[in-house]
Amino acid sequence: MRVDPVIALMDEIERAYVALAEARDVDDLRATRWGLARIAALHQRLIVTEPTTVIGAACLLREAASLLPQSQSPSCSDRLREIAAQFDEGRRRVEDLVWLRRAAEALSAGAPNDLSFTAAEMIGLALKGASRPVLLYRAVCPPASLSMVGPRHTPAITSIS
Repeated sequence: MRVDPVIALMDEIERAYVALAEARDVDDLRATRWGLARIAALHQRLIVTEPTTVIGAACLLREAASLLPQSQSPSCSDRLREIAAQFDEGRRRVEDLVWLRRAAEALSAGAPNDLSFTAAEMIGLALKGASRPVLLYRAVCPPASLSMVGPRHTPAITSIS
């Protein structure tokens, strides 16, 4: 099974932040600039990456919540985090998906270079990932009468001298 691209990007972002902290600790200005540029590039990739799982959608919702200013819409960012926590547990409710769709529409009313517009795009991508059906693969064992396993059907082992 393939790894969700959002989860892989979040792991890469986390490692980039660790590398940036290490560069800042040793006062390496060149590595610090490179680390900041890398983190910015990774975040640019994140805001256009569609998740393939509910867990990836939860990551995007938390990132979208962090883009929204707390002073203007604390209830919106809090609700995004609540839904992300539910997605982390594998729970998807129709009410949450409807609320996310309405929130994305309301936030997209801003200017295209506004952070709320970016958050709306991320919520839209999260909706696509969260709306995917979950496929479960189960192994089907053949009936015991057709099975070739057992002491009667075990081939004899002969030694070659």
